[in-house]
This record gives sequence, C-alpha cells and structure tokens, in this order.
Amino acid sequence: MIVETHCHIVAPDQRKYPRRIARGFLGGWVRDMAVEDLIAHLSKAGIDRAVLVQAYGAYGGDNSYVADSVARHPDLFAGVFAIDPTQSAASEQVAYWARERGLHGARLITLTQPELPLDDPRVMAVLEQVAVLEIPLCLLTQLRQLPLAAAILERYPKMKVALEHMATPDLRDGPPYSKAQPLFDLARFPNCYVKFSTVSIDAAMAGQSTSAEFFGRLVDSFGANRLIWGSNFPATYDRTLKEQLELARAQLAFLSSEDQRWIFGESALTLWPSLR
Repeated sequence: MIVETHCHIVAPDQRKYPRRIARGFLGGWVRDMAVEDLIAHLSKAGIDRAVLVQAYGAYGGDNSYVADSVARHPDLFAGVFAIDPTQSAASEQVAYWARERGLHGARLITLTQPELPLDDPRVMAVLEQVAVLEIPLCLLTQLRQLPLAAAILERYPKMKVALEHMATPDLRDGPPYSKAQPLFDLARFPNCYVKFSTVSIDAAMAGQSTSAEFFGRLVDSFGANRLIWGSNFPATYDRTLKEQLELARAQLAFLSSEDQRWIFGESALTLWPSLR
C-alpha cells in the first residue's frame, strides 16, 4: 500500500470555505485544489491512501474543508488539522477538531511572523492537549528549533512527532552533512518520525549531496520505520503528483524493498492506523 502523507486541498467554493491567506511564503503557493481533483491525481499516480494536511496558508486554523472531506471519504483519507497557539482557546480547538470533527492528527507551524518559539507557554498548552488525545503531531519548524523539539520529544515520549520537510536542512555541502546534525541528533528519540517531501529530495540532490548518501544515512540513523514520504502537492506544483512519486521511488531505489515498503506506506500506517 502506498500512502501519501503530505497533500493539501483548497476549495474553489470560497463562500462555503472563505480563505484567510497567510502572509509570506506560507500563503504564496495557494491555488484551487478541490478534493475531487486530488482524488483523481491520487488515482492516476497509483496512490492508495492519503493524509490531508491542513492548508494553513489558505485557511489558518479553520480546518472545515479538511474535516468535511475526510468525513465524505473516510476510507481514503486521514486528516491533520492546524492549530494556531496564539489564538484564544487554542487548546480547546485541539479537542474540537479531534473529537467532534474526527480528524487524526494536529499540525503545529512555527514559521509565522514573528517566528513562534517551541518553548512558548502557548505552544506547551497546545501540546499538553495533543498528548492527552494521543494523536500524532506534525511539526513544521526551522532546523534551529530542533534542540527545543528534543525537549518536547523527551517530555511526551508517547506522542509521535513527524518533522515536516525534515525541518528543511541545508544539504548542499554533502557528507558528513554537518549542517543537518540537529536533525540526526533527534534519532535517539523513538517517537520522532521524519517526513520528507519533494522539497527534501531536491535538497538531497543539490550541490555535493546525493540522494543515496543522504537518505542512506537517514535510514541508518532513524530506521526506515520512522521515515515517511509525502509529496507537498500542490504546494509543490512543478511536477504532477504521479511524477513526484516516481521521483521519490527512483531516488530511493537503492534501498531494500522492505525499507521502501515502510517508507512509502507502513510507517505512515503506524501514525494513522485508520488508513488500513
């Protein structure tokens, strides 16, 4: 089974689902991607299941379109809702989207303006609720915040945390990837998962780096059972979804078939077992 763990939907119907476009690059990619169109892309690519990750750049913390889409297609999708810890009643919103709307994970984004520190008390209040609900956390943050992520992983050992885009390390210098060391330092936490995307693969192919060298070390450090693939479609739109899956499979073809089975499916099913 192939599971796409990082795709976004944006409703063409802006009356029913009004947009709240984020400033900067978080909102710069936003384009229409109806859930019906995404389903067609998934079918063409040969992808069996997908995780709808809230398009924070389009809607902020209003996760209505993701929730409605998951409710309509529960056998195909799991849904990850976004929470803005700076908003009032953010902790209560975690419970609402998980318990009342049936979504399967939370998304925390620190790449706001100004940047939100991971040790901010408002963040910690949200994380407490995520831990209580025993749902995965998808974390979009900068590499420099990963030492603070270590404290979270240690404080909440039962909370599975997936680092979106691998926290976007600079890989151009190639081995030994000293600039990416904060990422490798988190391998000691068994609840830390690494979500890589087309953005990550492009980074691993730039400069002195190669996919085999970087992902080989990543597998050696974390194990294939803690690596998960997600395209970032349609935020990454220079290739079709089918082409992005083909790129990922080609660049990781050096790995064993068992490792690839985990990376392209089984690891995701560990975080989102409802997709089975």
